[in-house]
Amino acid sequence: MQQSYATFGGVKELVDVVHLVEDSLRINEGALSRHQVEVSHEFEKVPPMNVEKHKILQIMVNLLRNAKHACQESDRVDKRLTVRVVNGNGRVRISVIDNGVGIPTENLTRIFNHGFTTRKDGHGFGLHSGALAAKEMGGSLTVHSDGRDLGSTFTLELPCPTEENSHE
Repeated sequence: MQQSYATFGGVKELVDVVHLVEDSLRINEGALSRHQVEVSHEFEKVPPMNVEKHKILQIMVNLLRNAKHACQESDRVDKRLTVRVVNGNGRVRISVIDNGVGIPTENLTRIFNHGFTTRKDGHGFGLHSGALAAKEMGGSLTVHSDGRDLGSTFTLELPCPTEENSHE
């Protein structure tokens, strides 16, 4: 499945974002299952979007992998991950919500910095490159956490095409 997304950068095509999100879940399915992370999804209808699908897939695979790690590192028995796609106010928001280890307040401002990581085997490139890719697509990648052991929410927000410009 990943090979079907291996294209040259800069190529935009009309895609169903929900299908991209589902593909990213399938790519991470084995690891999530192995670590007993219960996955749920809440998908609203989203119009087809003219995007660089490999960028969205890369961001989503990374966010899901990070959420799996956050759940795995927590002491919780009920490891949960929710993926939500919301359409409104001219934006499509894709959120990855976990009930894992959470993010201490002091790390929230640094989490997208190049090289910043809290995992001993991490590199600190994934969230940084995801935030850059989101910005290149006219969107953003944001984080929210109420603190340690309180889970986290990462949201990829992208501009939603209006009827007039959805046929570019």
